[in-house]
Amino acid sequence: MGGAESVPAPDLRVKRAMAIAKMDMKDVGKFWKKFRKLDKEMRGNIDVEDFYEAIEEQRSIYGDGIFELLDITHAGSISFGEFLQSIIVMCLFEHEEVMKFCFYVFDKDKNGYVEKEELDTMLNVFHHVGNGEKLKGNPKKAHSTLKFAEGAKVEFDEVKAIAERFPSLWYPAFRIQNNMMIAYMGEKWWSKKKQHLQDVKDLKAKRKREKELEEDAKFERLRQRKIRKKMGMIKYYMCPWNRKAYDKMFPRRLKEQDHGLSAEELAELRRKAREEAKRLEEMMIKNPETAEWRNYLKSKERRYKVKVAKEKMEEEGAVAKSRPKTMASDRMARLERRREKHIQVKIQKKL
Repeated sequence: MGGAESVPAPDLRVKRAMAIAKMDMKDVGKFWKKFRKLDKEMRGNIDVEDFYEAIEEQRSIYGDGIFELLDITHAGSISFGEFLQSIIVMCLFEHEEVMKFCFYVFDKDKNGYVEKEELDTMLNVFHHVGNGEKLKGNPKKAHSTLKFAEGAKVEFDEVKAIAERFPSLWYPAFRIQNNMMIAYMGEKWWSKKKQHLQDVKDLKAKRKREKELEEDAKFERLRQRKIRKKMGMIKYYMCPWNRKAYDKMFPRRLKEQDHGLSAEELAELRRKAREEAKRLEEMMIKNPETAEWRNYLKSKERRYKVKVAKEKMEEEGAVAKSRPKTMASDRMARLERRREKHIQVKIQKKL
C-alpha cells in the first residue's frame, strides 16, 4: 500500500470510513496525501507518535482510546485505513458523544460508572499532570469544588453535569478533536460535512415518519372496512357511536412512540390483542344477533332521530322567540294598506 503514488484500493476500514462520512474517492485522496507526508519511509504505515505530532498533541490514554474503540491493535504504527477511520470517527463526534467517549475510555471495568480515582485520572490525563504533580490555575479551583463520598460511583449524567458546570476541566478533551479537524481538511470542511450528514439523517427520519403515517392510514382504512362489514352498511353509517364496541375485536395499531414499550412488550400486547379479537369473533359466531337485538337497535336509532329532530325544532323555536314582537297598531296599518291597494286594483280593472 505504501509504495504506490495513487490512492490504494480501499480496504474494509477505508470503506467503513467512506460510508460513515458519505465520502467519495476524491476526498479519500486528500487524506491519502496527508498520510503520505507522514509516511516518510513509504512503508505503508505511520508511527503513532507522528500521528500525534501532526495534530500538536501529546500521546495519552485518552488519545489512544480511539484505537481501542475501533479495535485497532497497533504495535506503534497504524495503516492508512486505521488512520482514516480514526480521524473520521473522532472528528464527527458531537459534543455529547465526546463526553461519552471520555467516559468510555476511563471506565476501565466498562460497568457504566467511574470511581473517584478514575475521574481524577481522567482530569490529570487531560491536563498532562504527572505523578506527584497537581492541577494548576482554573482547573485546580474547579476540581477543589468537587466533593464525592469515599468510594462514590459517578455515572455519566453526573460527569456531563460537571463538564457543563466547569468547562475548563474538559476543554482538553475537545481540543484534540479541534486540532485534528484543523490538521485534516479544515474546520470549514468538517462543518459542512456534519451539516450534510445531519440533513441526510433528518431526511431519512422524515421519510420514515411519512411511511409510518401512510401505513397507519392504510391499517385504519382496513380496520374500518372490517368493522363496516361486521356491523353492516346501514348500521355503520347510521349508528357511528356503536363503532367503538368493535375496537376490541379489531384493535387499533400499536405504536412504540405512543406506548414507550420495548419490542418484547409490544409483541406481547399484539399477541393479546389478536387473542381477544379471536375470542370476540368466536362469541359472535356462537351467539349471533337475534331479532330482538336488531329490533332494539332499530328502536334506539329511531329514538336518536327523534331526539335530533326535537333539538332542531327547539333551536328554531328559540330563534323565532328571539324576533321582536309586532305592535297591534302596525298590523292594522299594514292591513289597511293592503285593502286600499286591493280597491285601487279593482277600480283600474273597471276603467
